[in-house]
Amino acid sequence: MQRREFLKVAMAATVPCGVSLAALDAVAGTTRRPLGLQLYTVMSQLEQDFDGTLAKVAKIGYREVETIGSFGRDPSHVRELFQQHGLVSPSQHMVPGDLYQVFERLTRGEMSAADASKHWREVMSFQRVEPIMEECIALAHALGQKYIVWQILWEEQMRTRADLEQFCKALNTAGGMCKQEGLVLNYHNHAAEFAVHDGVVPYDFVLANTDPALVKLELDMFWAVKAGADPRAYFEKHPGRYLQCHLKDGTAAGQITTVGEGIVPFQKLIPAARAAGIEHYYVEQDGAPEPLKASTQAFEFLSRWF
Repeated sequence: MQRREFLKVAMAATVPCGVSLAALDAVAGTTRRPLGLQLYTVMSQLEQDFDGTLAKVAKIGYREVETIGSFGRDPSHVRELFQQHGLVSPSQHMVPGDLYQVFERLTRGEMSAADASKHWREVMSFQRVEPIMEECIALAHALGQKYIVWQILWEEQMRTRADLEQFCKALNTAGGMCKQEGLVLNYHNHAAEFAVHDGVVPYDFVLANTDPALVKLELDMFWAVKAGADPRAYFEKHPGRYLQCHLKDGTAAGQITTVGEGIVPFQKLIPAARAAGIEHYYVEQDGAPEPLKASTQAFEFLSRWF
């Protein structure tokens, strides 16, 4: 049995009653969005062999990639390498200043999570939103990107309603600056935003207190599911807000795992994401033991929808 046929049979066990594989195939046939990879997944390989790793990502079948800034490299050169390998990059996660070096040190175990978080909050202070965005906007233009993603709200930054009000003000300012440059700001979630802080759910607070014309959302499916949230309900309640998403998977115990091996119900969420108008889908797996193997397995598992 070919792998693709095996996946059809295996997925039949997870499809709700009344939904046929033919119906899923019909959804797959109409999606026709390229499947992307958040390159953080293969960051350690990129640091060892940047060009060679991009070649391997393209060989798997990915055509879109989301970046961590420009990986501390000349963005023009990075864009040229993308083009050489048939890749395009619609989106970046923001790493202004020296934050990419912080990423590197944290990934290599040379910096504690607490120290990285403290430094990150200082660099990404809500009071510094204008110089932050000026740097990220220039980088996005150089990389040929449309989306800039504010990728994390630390728990220390959402403890009070006043903190969240400051964050929403910063997002609206950042979104306005992006719009003036023909770009789009996204906000990416983790799990903590769905817990109650100071009487409010931070994720809901952000949705309610940012301008829908200026601030869009990149939903990370696993973090939402881990937190007990229903991504489909958010898609339906907030039409037009979601333009990108992360396809990440995890176990019932909350550990990130290879896409297709965990609890995230992609057979329900991907069609819902498509209906919501999501334009770009990125596989992401933090800390995969074999990142390229995990990226390949994810691509093969998800290919029925793309």
